[in-house]
Amino acid sequence: MAKKEDDSQDSAKDADLQDASTRLGAALDLLDTRTAALLTQMKNARDAGDVDEDRARLAAELDAAQARADALEIAAKEAGAALDLAISEVRSALGDV
Repeated sequence: MAKKEDDSQDSAKDADLQDASTRLGAALDLLDTRTAALLTQMKNARDAGDVDEDRARLAAELDAAQARADALEIAAKEAGAALDLAISEVRSALGDV
């Protein structure tokens, strides 16, 4: 009868081991799924950070371009004023001739 009890205990231990193995497999699958999701979120966050860096770089370039455009506008006005003065002086000189 002792052999039957040993077989019964072994079967129970095998069933417990199988159950534990199944639960472990399910837990590992869940861990794998959640890890993959987290990695995807991290990649998306990194990509968003790259977009923010690009946006900041483009904003700085736009500011520099606007500053150059403003400087060119000022230079154009100064050149126009100088041309107006030169035309006026030429007309005045031609009138004196």
